[in-house]
Amino acid sequence: MRPKVRAAVVVRPSKMVIQEFDMPEIGRDDGLLKVEMVGVCGTDPKLYSGKIRYVEFPLILGHETLGRVSRIGEAAAKRWKVREGDRVVVEHFIPCGECRNCLMGDYRYCQSLKAYGQFISASVPPFLWGGYAEYMYLAPQSIVYKLSEDVPAEAGALITGVVSNAIRWGRMIGDFCIGDAVVIQGVGQQGLCQVIVAKESGCGPIIVTGISTDARGFQLAKEFGADYTIDVENEDVVERVRQITGGHMADVVVDVAGSPKAIQLSVDLVRNGGTLVAPTLTGTETLTPLMVDRIVMREIKFQGVFSSDAKSMWRALKLVEARKYPIEKIVSHKFPLDKAEKAVQTAGGYFKDIHPTKCVIIPQ
Repeated sequence: MRPKVRAAVVVRPSKMVIQEFDMPEIGRDDGLLKVEMVGVCGTDPKLYSGKIRYVEFPLILGHETLGRVSRIGEAAAKRWKVREGDRVVVEHFIPCGECRNCLMGDYRYCQSLKAYGQFISASVPPFLWGGYAEYMYLAPQSIVYKLSEDVPAEAGALITGVVSNAIRWGRMIGDFCIGDAVVIQGVGQQGLCQVIVAKESGCGPIIVTGISTDARGFQLAKEFGADYTIDVENEDVVERVRQITGGHMADVVVDVAGSPKAIQLSVDLVRNGGTLVAPTLTGTETLTPLMVDRIVMREIKFQGVFSSDAKSMWRALKLVEARKYPIEKIVSHKFPLDKAEKAVQTAGGYFKDIHPTKCVIIPQ
């Protein structure tokens, strides 16, 4: 009889339960990850609640996964350059590697795309397709990166879904440059890592916005290099940015606040000819009204961005392993696997007296 693996499974919208699955059998081309820590992404509460409708239940969430290689096939070990016992992080995308988009380097848009914690139901063998579990299956097409033993788990769990995103969104797509005035809308996990990337890029002033309950986020933003913080509930954001920039406004605005209202405001914060980077997912049925004429007449570059890629992942690994910034401080709340549902609800703002910057789950 095979050993059992416990996992937190979303069985229907807004309902998560602990279930047991058979430990997967591993062949030459795949592997098994013992999960050390998994981050609760800002998208996870939307997936959990059914607000994002492209997923199929039952579903094991978790796509910001850090762990150790428990078992691995010979071919997989050679391909990923890892062995049993190695500490690794795993990209959530599982591309086919053969379609036109994959061959062009755009594997985020693989025509047969699979993704841990999002696009594969827990009804599909070998079932363990997410990080909210004691073990996660490593499919042959997985993208695996070895991580230094010196990195705190809290920092390691932020690499795939937070640090790498910040590098791609701000530096590679937003083109952060020396002397750029940057506004970062939102002071959660994504916003805080945007501050680090802006600082590393030589930007200034770096301005962060948030709400009155974001005291911890504001404090960390200052520690990571923000020059100014603005409470949008008590200050006129547009006027404050105008004052700080001498009327120039922001060269680049990165909106990670997660609300349609913030996106609308961001248009007013960017300079003529500036760039607005918008990675926020607000739900597949949410419409955000925008004054398109203002975007057109002011020649604002409105850039949607989706996730990270291999280039930003390698850079994120180097940044985190350098230990220049105490990135692990972003983690504010830790939960055992039995409390995974509460972790998601906490991250999703279900509890009005709890204000996390980052929730993680420790399955073991």
